[in-house]
Amino acid sequence: MNEGTDTPASSWRVAVWLHSSVSAFALTAAQAERLRRALPGTTVTVYDDEAAFARGLAEVEMGIGWCFRQEWIDAAPALRWISTPAAGRDYFQITPRPGMRVTYGAFQGALMAETVAGMVLGESRGLLEGARRQATGDIWPRATLAARLRCVRGTHAVIVGFGRVGEWVGRLLKPFGVRVTGIQRQTPAESALSSRPSWMDAADCLLPVSQLDAALTQADHVILVLPRTTETDHLMDARRLALLPPGAVLYNVGRGNAIDEDAVVRALCEGRLRGACLDVFAREPLPADSPLLHAPNLFLMPHVSAAAPEYLDLYIDEVAGLWRDSQKD
Repeated sequence: MNEGTDTPASSWRVAVWLHSSVSAFALTAAQAERLRRALPGTTVTVYDDEAAFARGLAEVEMGIGWCFRQEWIDAAPALRWISTPAAGRDYFQITPRPGMRVTYGAFQGALMAETVAGMVLGESRGLLEGARRQATGDIWPRATLAARLRCVRGTHAVIVGFGRVGEWVGRLLKPFGVRVTGIQRQTPAESALSSRPSWMDAADCLLPVSQLDAALTQADHVILVLPRTTETDHLMDARRLALLPPGAVLYNVGRGNAIDEDAVVRALCEGRLRGACLDVFAREPLPADSPLLHAPNLFLMPHVSAAAPEYLDLYIDEVAGLWRDSQKD
């Protein structure tokens, strides 16, 4: 791991800047000490602001942060490893030097899956609609709410983007009796049995994205767990929304570019879609004039599907594992 520098990995200097208005994403003093213990032999310095972090980055071998800028990288000749808790590759755009390691968080699946499971249960069993009505003063909508309730057991979830997070989503939904179809870029080779999770049964399947349209026609839950790429732009457009049965619900915890928001609003207003639960949007924060805010049966979260007090602890555990593995090289 110390390729290109004479500094032994065991004596690396580490600059850290993990600040956020969301408490779950901001490093606490206790977590800073935990990080120091996780990287034995290193000198870990935690910075309070961007300018100080940029200056500190110029003198270290490893940087940990939510954001990196190209000019910081270019001014840091000793820097060998950039690490971020973020899973998305769209949080920052840099061109690393040859040999420079860039790692992203891969631990969020279990947290995000709990959010999706909560959305599926809350929408199907009326908790979300009940809370919405209570907030508007309708505290006893018994007949109206009961008419919307449905069993989760026996429904079909199509998970579009069946990677680490998507697999976790399916794993948590399966005990509720949900049939799972995972959509991947390519169909796993039949001989690659390890590609099929052990929790899947005979009713579940993995399909390539070329078969997405057919899967949508039989979906009760369409769950998007996709990165932001040109290939995922408006993947769920008006045409694909029209393929869904009227009882389908759309969920998005990946990136907001994956859906045509105007088309979703129309489908909800016309009753062609039972509901939608969205955590991510084309523009964030969601603009005050967004039509989404007035669409019926639409439930919103402000891009926090992975938030939990343990978030950065899980990240530290992951970094510690990567660090230990690097010491074996």
